[in-house]
Amino acid sequence: MKAPAFLFYTGDFLSSPDVQLMEAHEVGAYCLLLFNSWQSDHPGYLPADEGRLRRTARLSVAQWAESRELLLSKFPAVPHDPTLRYNPRLLKEAEKQRHHRELKSLAGQASAAKRAAQPTSAARNATPVQPLLPSRTASTVSQTLQATAAPDKSTPVTSLAGTCSETAQQPPNLSISLSTLSPLRSERAAGAAARTPKPGNKLSGTSVQKKGTATKSEVPPALAAVQDYAAAQHPASPGAGEEAAAFFDHFQSNGWRVGGKTPMVDWRAAFRNWMRRRAHFQAPAGTAPATPTRARTAPKAADPSRWS
Repeated sequence: MKAPAFLFYTGDFLSSPDVQLMEAHEVGAYCLLLFNSWQSDHPGYLPADEGRLRRTARLSVAQWAESRELLLSKFPAVPHDPTLRYNPRLLKEAEKQRHHRELKSLAGQASAAKRAAQPTSAARNATPVQPLLPSRTASTVSQTLQATAAPDKSTPVTSLAGTCSETAQQPPNLSISLSTLSPLRSERAAGAAARTPKPGNKLSGTSVQKKGTATKSEVPPALAAVQDYAAAQHPASPGAGEEAAAFFDHFQSNGWRVGGKTPMVDWRAAFRNWMRRRAHFQAPAGTAPATPTRARTAPKAADPSRWS
């Protein structure tokens, strides 16, 4: 795998004695040779053809003739292959990257092997399931339970003990346990049903509400119900019926809301409050009702140019 880039240490590059002796075009040519060397099939190597190297460095013939000795000193020829040149620093960087990749690969393989050897969280938390008993053993346990519930005097004790010992050697069967517990569950359900109150009975702690107990008044009431309640509360007042009608009309118009906002809960209590406060709303005898000092809406000026 060819690395796409290499670490370019600017301090090492600028402090190199050869780079300090180069002209600006020679520094550019040297960088182009380094970059093309890294991008080759073998990072760090270049072909030894000087004509190709001159074109890679983007130098003219005269510039190459002047700078070739300095530039070629940075790319010596390969001893065993005279057709190639190499840069020692780039070869070192390529080897460092190859070694780093090998270490990362080995670490990844070791981590994968370690994870594969460890059980997963689902496997660690799994609950082992006991296998069901065979039919022969299940029937034997059923017979044993029946014999234990109603033992027969003719049944020898030794046979029963032998059956129980045979049963004890087998793992517990979940289906048999559920069938054994089902009668107990049925009894509990029957007891709960017996304690459940019938519809119409309202339980409050342990006492049942008796008939005739006052309940919350229905809202809205009928006008006749309000008048009957007013007559019962104020039998000596001749205007109780009129107040009841006024009370009914007032709250019927605003949707039976106290203060125009809160829904009414008990109209009887609201009527009692209405009767207590009626003295505040009635004018004293012999006085005329107060007239407003000004109109609610100021009259508009008689201006023909106004649109309204």
